[in-house]
Amino acid sequence: MAQLNRNLAVSAWIEPVAPERVVTSKPETTAELGDLWRILFRRWKLILGTASVLGLAALAYAVLTPSLYTATAQLLIDPRDRVVVNNDVNPGALSPDGGVTQVESQVRVIESDTVLSRAIAETGLDKDPEFGAACTGIVGRAVRSVREMIAGPQPDKVVDARGQSLDRLRRKLAVKRADKVFVVDVIVTTTDPDKSARIVNAIAKSYLSDQTEARAEGAKRASGELRARLDDLRNAVNQADLRLEDYKAKNGLIASSGRLVGEQQLTDSNARVVAARTRTAEARARLQGVKDARGRPFAAGATPEAIQSSVIDRLRGQYAELASKEADLRTNLGERHPFIAATRAQMQDVKQLIDGELGRIAQAAESEYQRAQANERTLTADLEKLQKQSAVSAQSSIRLRELERDVDASRTVYNNFLVRSRELKEQTGIDSTNARVITWARPPADASWPPRLFLVLAASLAGLGLGTGFALVREYAEPTVLSQRQLERLSNAPVVATLPRLRRRSDGASASAAGFTLDHLHESTDGGRSISILVTSGEADDADRKAVIDLLASVAVARGERVLIVDADMRIDDSSVGGLLDVLRGEQSLNAVTRLDPATGARRMGMGDAQKPVRDAFLRTNVERFLAGVKGRYELVILDGGVLSENLRIGPVAAAADRLLLIVRNGATRQRDLLSLVGTSEALGRPVSGSLLLDARAAS
Repeated sequence: MAQLNRNLAVSAWIEPVAPERVVTSKPETTAELGDLWRILFRRWKLILGTASVLGLAALAYAVLTPSLYTATAQLLIDPRDRVVVNNDVNPGALSPDGGVTQVESQVRVIESDTVLSRAIAETGLDKDPEFGAACTGIVGRAVRSVREMIAGPQPDKVVDARGQSLDRLRRKLAVKRADKVFVVDVIVTTTDPDKSARIVNAIAKSYLSDQTEARAEGAKRASGELRARLDDLRNAVNQADLRLEDYKAKNGLIASSGRLVGEQQLTDSNARVVAARTRTAEARARLQGVKDARGRPFAAGATPEAIQSSVIDRLRGQYAELASKEADLRTNLGERHPFIAATRAQMQDVKQLIDGELGRIAQAAESEYQRAQANERTLTADLEKLQKQSAVSAQSSIRLRELERDVDASRTVYNNFLVRSRELKEQTGIDSTNARVITWARPPADASWPPRLFLVLAASLAGLGLGTGFALVREYAEPTVLSQRQLERLSNAPVVATLPRLRRRSDGASASAAGFTLDHLHESTDGGRSISILVTSGEADDADRKAVIDLLASVAVARGERVLIVDADMRIDDSSVGGLLDVLRGEQSLNAVTRLDPATGARRMGMGDAQKPVRDAFLRTNVERFLAGVKGRYELVILDGGVLSENLRIGPVAAAADRLLLIVRNGATRQRDLLSLVGTSEALGRPVSGSLLLDARAAS
């Protein structure tokens, strides 16, 4: 239904020129939420067109693009190497960051030229057209022929097939590691599922082989470097030995069993002196014991240790037997018995023998003691002599010990290098790498690219968004009238009615709105006086303006009013038919230039001959006299002012008209054109009296 402004005051038409008018000079680039939907609805063709173009492009891409298949293998890389030997050339401890840096470094190793080149050689990718090899088939020859036809013959270039394959493989390869794990995913995408799996597995094998060879090569290189140093170290040891032996020879420092002869002699002499002193002390103690035992009776079992002798023991045994016998005889026979005297005589003889034996033992002990003293003195003299010689050679020993330490240090370093070299040589055959493949790649069953349905839907949605952006950008660059309130703000005049865009003149809603407008027009006159109204619009609204004029005229005629439509648009050439200019010049009469319009039932007057000078014709007095004359014969005079901003020569007509009516199409009339019309009307002295807003939504 057409929306009529029932609250519109008639005074707005009676007194259209206010003492103070606020005219907006700049377009409004802001819009309400409802206006945004209106913008999108009005530019639906642009939005849907953009979505269709992107959707079709995505569909073409999805159809023409060959399917890609992605294969994945997983490697577990433990930063802690296997400890096969204690002195491994590679450290086995974790770094402070938990080994993440080591694993990330291994990710770069997998992407290195060394590993990828090994995989290329294993899978023969340098002969695969997908990886840069020349196409030898019919299609490849045809493409080269077309290229030569377009660009001309190309000079032969040396093509690095391995380098091209390497570059293309790197573009198809992705090596990723998830957070907090040591598992590395090796991903390859090609047009063949079997090829993808084969390449991924080849890269995994190449990485493991490269790590094994790298560690073996590191051990071999370290062993070689150590062996290269062994000759120098061996020479250094020999030189140190030579210096030591030369010094010993020059200073008479003869060694035996690792020790100097002088030191050995001094040690041995000191030991002999100590032993001699011990023997002397023992001989003196024995001699004293013998001396103490002489002349002292003692039993056979109480013989001192110093005079232990088998003869003494036997004699003492005899003496003891005689003493026992003498005691028995004394008891049985008495003191004076001859047997007792004989026994006592025998005892005296044994005692003398004992004393004689003790004297001999004492003499032997004395001789032994004297020999021990003489031996001690001789050894002591030799020791003192050796001590004096040792004191003399002490200064030479300082340098000797220094040379010996030098020899020991050189020999120790040489031995360590020799042992380490042998260890590293044996480690070349030991793989301590702690990496393994936990998931081998399998040929994928489904293609990973392109996701056709997703691409089409995503492109269509992106097209809708992009089209919406284009629509809003175009609206921002060229803002249009979006609502009734905005139109009132821009034109500084009320909107009389909102009616649908005119297509059928018999439209009831449009006729109702036109009748409402005519009611206000007639109410604004004094005593039913005729009224003249100038209708103008933007250039894009020419058809709507003419349709509104015809609608107003037909409704007024249907109500029994006499209506005159005057085409005052200077852009129209009516030189073949008389019209307004001819009447203003006085060349023709009003009746001669008016004709009946069968579509509306009103009388219509054209512009007339615009080729002749129009300056005198548009004199204000002529225009006012003309309007006064036609208003005497017609109740409603509708002047089609065209685009007033481009039809400035009819300014006197606009100034003499009773009202100025704007025709604006909601969402289509540019604000720039509207402001130009408003400014022109202000400059001509006839401000806009009201507007008719054409809105397609009003039809609903």
